[in-house]
Amino acid sequence: MKTAQSFVDVLIVGAGPTGLTLACDLARRNVDHRIIERSALYNVASRAKAIQPRSLEVVDDLEAVRYIMDTGVVDLPVRYYTEDGRSVDKPAITVPASAELETPYRDPVWIAQYDVEKALRERYVALGGQVQLDVEAVGLEQDLDGVTVTLNTPQGEEQIRARYVVGADGGKSNIRKFIHLPLVGETHDDERWYLGDVRLEGLDRDHIHIWTSSEGMVGVTPLPESDIWQLQATIPTDIEEPEQPSLEAYQAMFDRRAGAGLVRITDASWLSIYRVNVRMVESYRNGRVFLAGDAAHVHSPAGGQGMNTGMQDAYNLGWKLATVIRGADTALLDTYDEERRPVAQAVLEDSTKKMQRVIGTATEGGGLSQSLSTISDDLTSGLLISYRSSSLTRQFARRNVTRSLPGDRAPNAEGLQAIGFAGSVFDLLRGPHWTLLAFVNRTDHLTLENFAFDELHVHCILPSHAEKVEGIIDTAGNAYRIYDVASNELVLIRPDGYIALRAPINDTASISNYLNSIYRPK
Repeated sequence: MKTAQSFVDVLIVGAGPTGLTLACDLARRNVDHRIIERSALYNVASRAKAIQPRSLEVVDDLEAVRYIMDTGVVDLPVRYYTEDGRSVDKPAITVPASAELETPYRDPVWIAQYDVEKALRERYVALGGQVQLDVEAVGLEQDLDGVTVTLNTPQGEEQIRARYVVGADGGKSNIRKFIHLPLVGETHDDERWYLGDVRLEGLDRDHIHIWTSSEGMVGVTPLPESDIWQLQATIPTDIEEPEQPSLEAYQAMFDRRAGAGLVRITDASWLSIYRVNVRMVESYRNGRVFLAGDAAHVHSPAGGQGMNTGMQDAYNLGWKLATVIRGADTALLDTYDEERRPVAQAVLEDSTKKMQRVIGTATEGGGLSQSLSTISDDLTSGLLISYRSSSLTRQFARRNVTRSLPGDRAPNAEGLQAIGFAGSVFDLLRGPHWTLLAFVNRTDHLTLENFAFDELHVHCILPSHAEKVEGIIDTAGNAYRIYDVASNELVLIRPDGYIALRAPINDTASISNYLNSIYRPK
């Protein structure tokens, strides 16, 4: 039987949150692509259960945030139980991001990974896409011009020729193996967890419930808009071979650690033993093949960073792939590894420290409560991620500016008004384009014909005291304050919401030169 062959610009392997984020981004940019998933069914395991503020900004830009906000829960307090049966209620483990980070989504949202995937999948369908299930990549060969991937499909073997391939196929990634980029790091054999999605009787769903005992901790988190709980329990370090997960084993463990008869587990759908791995690849790229998400880095679960870091990988890569496919300098693709690998390294170090504190206090109620309360912070929010040292960032000469520097995430600012528009900076950024914010006293200060790029949206932001003229009035002065603009100035913002450069209002040439350096092949 002849092997079918097809052609595509980008093949995405893996339809979890990372792959779906990339697929949505490429679909809205009209990039020819396919996304395949080796599983025959969509994921129904909870896995990750929190989405962080920066990831919420990403799915807002992709227009997939509404389902997540409608489904998820923001404030989920914790009820700790002591060995003598008493309980103590504490505030939520998650904390809002600092107000000065200026985001519409200050709070992490408790939500099962399968619901995040559903939100992205529905948006992808609305954009005209469709995930291809039960299709596995079983071979890969690349040359200077493209990549040939062999697929196993329900219809038989297929070969697909792609200009670029993105492996978003998880910690056991086939794509990573094909390009010989091992996950380097360590497995913490003394940091193991029982995990599971269970149904149970005996607890209210308004709290996370956590018990500590001499054997370790067991906790259950209610997953929103369902009757499922995610169970997490530490495995004692002195047990060499943990018992295989089963409903019976989990019930017996619950009875030992929480008290017999207190909670009855009635059903268990996803059961797993998790060994804490702290590993990442030494490069996110081999030729025309890229890795993203768990295929590139695996984290301790502390702070809910794995899914979130992967989604942000995809968001960084999407616009760069689209730009190069349209003829831009291929050197742009080198900046994906340059920008994202240091982020994963920092996240690995932070989440590892936090998880070690949690494991170290798993047998003591007060200590565990304290260590869990430090898991969520501005670092885990993702809002502090910055690319100041990136080769895509142009340094800013004006002194005494301490915020909204080139390389930083572009913050939001509310209270913008114009004829037919009332909204925020994020409303101006939403979409696949570059954005130029021109802070001017009068719109005639700017010669707009200098910017002949289809990909660039230019907005004149006028101070609150400006007369009603063409342009956007910063009615409360928020944009001028948050962007630390002293007078007339240009702020260029990348498609993924990071500030590329800032320049004086009369230096329009720097904007043109910057965009030319990316869009015109050398």
